[in-house]
Amino acid sequence: MTTLKFQRVRNNFSWPFRFLFLILASSLTSCYNEPGFLGNNLLPDDDIYQVELDSSFKLSAYTLTMDTLNTFGSSEGFIGYICSEEFGSTKASFVGSFLPNPISEEGFGGPTAKADSLFFYLTVSGFSGDTLTPLQLKVHELTNRSLFFNKAINALKPIDGFYNPEPFFTATLQGIKTLKVPLPLDYAQTLMDSLALSDTSVFLEKFKGFYITVDELDGFGGVCYSVPTTAMFMTLYYHYTDANNDIKTSSKSFFFTYDKYFQYLHDVSKANPDKRIQHLNDTINQDTVFYIQNIGGVYGKIKLDSLSNWKRKMPIVVHKAQLIISRNSNSETLGDSLINQLAIYYKENGQFQGYIDDQKGTNGINTNGRYWPYNNSYSIDITYHFNKILQGDFDDNSIYVFPAPSSYYQSSILKTSNSSTPIKLIITYSKLK
Repeated sequence: MTTLKFQRVRNNFSWPFRFLFLILASSLTSCYNEPGFLGNNLLPDDDIYQVELDSSFKLSAYTLTMDTLNTFGSSEGFIGYICSEEFGSTKASFVGSFLPNPISEEGFGGPTAKADSLFFYLTVSGFSGDTLTPLQLKVHELTNRSLFFNKAINALKPIDGFYNPEPFFTATLQGIKTLKVPLPLDYAQTLMDSLALSDTSVFLEKFKGFYITVDELDGFGGVCYSVPTTAMFMTLYYHYTDANNDIKTSSKSFFFTYDKYFQYLHDVSKANPDKRIQHLNDTINQDTVFYIQNIGGVYGKIKLDSLSNWKRKMPIVVHKAQLIISRNSNSETLGDSLINQLAIYYKENGQFQGYIDDQKGTNGINTNGRYWPYNNSYSIDITYHFNKILQGDFDDNSIYVFPAPSSYYQSSILKTSNSSTPIKLIITYSKLK
């Protein structure tokens, strides 16, 4: 244990003055980098309340699998296939219903309207993996819309029985580009249903939507593309004869706007037997590393093993609790593009409640938990959450590690307390009496 102690002031100050000293002590320790407590030699001994720094807190880390993931209504997600030696395979797909834009009672120009062409477009915005790898894209028609009726959709489950197993069309997706696929004219003509066009419920009953997926690949490798839902649509080009007997041309696009979600199917059994995750869902036997992955893959659970000892120290004020997690730089994980930030979640009543308060920002997660290249580790300030744990505010005192939200597929291997560079929780605190 590394401990710094400062002489306690002997005085008859009332509690408000003592509390002021604690606030000052907290501000002095809020930016420390090393246990040297930079700047303490500038303060007279009798101006510092007792402050201690402890790095002996024991933790343990484990790898768990996700059971459920709700991506309903997502505006962006992933389509592709990646198989790594450590994590196994991830197959990313999209399920959604499309609607014409705009919906109009005027239809397509009356009974004279005829389809000229219909194209399906898909534009990717980013990628993880090898863009030289061709993916066989398959688009299936949905046969049942009941999977949308319960908005708490589990994106980690297959949808067998909800789509026609015979693809409506196929295409090759390769590289960052816009995919443009011509579709049959007879299907285009069926879209020109003026009644369905003016009534959303009628249209969705007639055209239930698409399941957009890819074939699996042999071996290890692959590519996963980031795709905004606005970048997937169909455009119908048509002509009609107006009241003056003139031929007019027009077009109408069909977007995935309401019922939609991304599906992510993971299969850890496809990992290399010599490199696959050990002790998966085992929170007793701790490995030297633990694994994290976004889009519903594996994640880390960190137990605060010394918590009971620290609760016996109460009452105390924790000025700073800094969690240090090292990255395993020897990983050959495909798609390990160096996660820039870790996200720490917490649970209550068995359910994830989101980020810890220390990481909450105005529009999601703040910058707390970024990667530090100089020591190949992540530093996360968990002060507020740790104080609440000490006060007994949660029924689950563990914390959970994920990659921070990203527009890329990500996975990484991190070190546990059994590693040569173990997880650390460095605590600066004051004892209250």
